Amino acid sequence: MRALLAAMSEMKVPGSARKAFYVVLFLLIWQAICSVGLVSPIILASPLSIVLAVRTSGLEYLFAIPFTLFEIVVGIGAAWTLGVGVGLLIGTSRLLSVAIAPILSAIFAVPLIVWYPIMLIWFGLGAESKIVFGAAAGFFPIALNTITAAQSYDRNFMTLGRSLGASGLRLYWKFVLPLLLSPIIASLRIGTSFVVIGILVSEMIASTDGIGFWISTNRTMFKTGDVYLGILLALGACMLVNWLLTVLERRAGAWRDAELLSSGR
Repeated sequence: MRALLAAMSEMKVPGSARKAFYVVLFLLIWQAICSVGLVSPIILASPLSIVLAVRTSGLEYLFAIPFTLFEIVVGIGAAWTLGVGVGLLIGTSRLLSVAIAPILSAIFAVPLIVWYPIMLIWFGLGAESKIVFGAAAGFFPIALNTITAAQSYDRNFMTLGRSLGASGLRLYWKFVLPLLLSPIIASLRIGTSFVVIGILVSEMIASTDGIGFWISTNRTMFKTGDVYLGILLALGACMLVNWLLTVLERRAGAWRDAELLSSGR
């Protein structure tokens, strides 16, 4: 094995082929560890058992994917809109920064999971409680990071915007948001991860459908392979969201450059 790795390092092997080799090698070692019984199958499922889980739980997960993705998309939309909007409103106002920002920080310091039983009472076991919980989980980091970025913003640019006739939403769109775009995108990445985690965790705690629900259900029946299959699907959803964020970041960078150019920066 060591000689094979050394030969690969000396040969001009394409990067994709090398990555595929390491993935296959990792799976073979993983399967070997499980096959010889070094780890209990209740703790660590083998790759083969995960593949076989597609036959036993694949249909349930297939129907659960759209349910969870719908919750994630709506939760992200709400968290982004409210987080950035509230963050810009508070961060660009000295009075609101002093009065409201400490309250948001104090609420965020409390584990949000303690509020979930109340959300269940208010919104029930359906998608509504998961969306609200996920959106709330993502709202606070987005809003607080946006507030911090807006507080460091040079308010002379707002004065410049007003002198050029901009006001209201146009003032924020043309003279505030483009300059704060990089820290806002960073806060969106953090907040989005909180949304996804919040929705999956809430589905595992109390739900009637979704990837998290089936992960929890299979866990109670000690179907470890089916649990790992759900975890892989959840990771796939996270990777999809991260890819979409990367695309958004590229397009937002182009929009920022165009807006700064048009506003005379």
